Amino acid sequence: MEEQRKRPSIALAVQCELWACAAGRCQFRGCNTLLYKDDLTQKRSNLGIISHIVSFSPNGPRGDAVRSRQLETDIGNLMLTCRDHGKLIDDKAREAEYPAELLLAYKREHELRVRLATATTEDAKTHVLLLQVSVDSQDFLIDPDDAHRAIWPKYPAEEHPIVIDLSAPRLPAEGEAFFALMAQSISQAIQAALSRRAGMPRIHSLSLFAIAPIPLLIHTGRCLGDIQHVDLYQPHRDRQDWKWKEDEDAEAFYEIVKPEGALEPDRSVALVFSISGQMSHELVSRAVTGRPIIYEIRARAVGRDFLQTRKRLELFSYEVRNILVALQDAHYQRKPIHVFAALPAPMAIEFGRNIKSLDTPFIIYEYENSQHAYVPALKINLE
Repeated sequence: MEEQRKRPSIALAVQCELWACAAGRCQFRGCNTLLYKDDLTQKRSNLGIISHIVSFSPNGPRGDAVRSRQLETDIGNLMLTCRDHGKLIDDKAREAEYPAELLLAYKREHELRVRLATATTEDAKTHVLLLQVSVDSQDFLIDPDDAHRAIWPKYPAEEHPIVIDLSAPRLPAEGEAFFALMAQSISQAIQAALSRRAGMPRIHSLSLFAIAPIPLLIHTGRCLGDIQHVDLYQPHRDRQDWKWKEDEDAEAFYEIVKPEGALEPDRSVALVFSISGQMSHELVSRAVTGRPIIYEIRARAVGRDFLQTRKRLELFSYEVRNILVALQDAHYQRKPIHVFAALPAPMAIEFGRNIKSLDTPFIIYEYENSQHAYVPALKINLE
């Protein structure tokens, strides 16, 4: 009887082509499980199932009196799946949940993604760096899989990212001693990563995912200033991922505040960033003696979710370069510039990259809850 027909034998050449088209991963939408190695034991094994979209039996799931026999060994009718999803597809009771059209879409999407990924050229390769430092005594872990998904259509130069994990420090996360120690640790870790061990490729392109206090993010940017191409990524709370949204049309996202009238040479200078939060000029004036002259870059829509696209980051970098030129023109001296920043991580890093080549002294401030005030956290170009 037809319902007792044995499963047809799939030619080895067809099996090999299917495995190649699937890149050895489950083609069920959202799964993508590696099928030649067990995730837990890391032992190599054939963990895949070849499932039929139109069943080889007319009485099977999505079976047809004519097409079942026509398509029983056709690669276009075959899906490579893990065992769990193979059971779902081959379950007659779930036929309505997984019609042929849906499974064909799964197969097309997966195979297109594989073709696009494997067609990428050498210049699409990037090293991935994860920086994790405690913020307000809270530790954060960045998921490497989230990072690898965010860099698409680029691909990681190495299977595992470079991880700088400075969570759970012994010192309290406040004061200059903490920030000096963490900055030194970041410098050493980045230097070790950039020099690389023998036989490893040099880093020409870097994708950076970072969670750390703002002064340390600025310091990280300075450490990476010599790398020509650095892609920066931002965690997005609404989507729970690190992927940038599509770029939007260029707008006047920022307001630039500069002092008006004649400048008094003896007064201190403060550079303020109000992006993820509105900085208080009153608190700035309390932290810096002598009624500081304040320059400010302010988002027109201040908020923690402001930075959603690369375009906003690029325009921020442009505004930073302009305001640094204005500061040097008006205040070129060895007196330090006092920096107060409410910034998303990529912007803090980008600011650090922009001051890499300057000999201007900077003092980076951090809000200290115990004092209810901004205090110096990190000094740059200042002995």
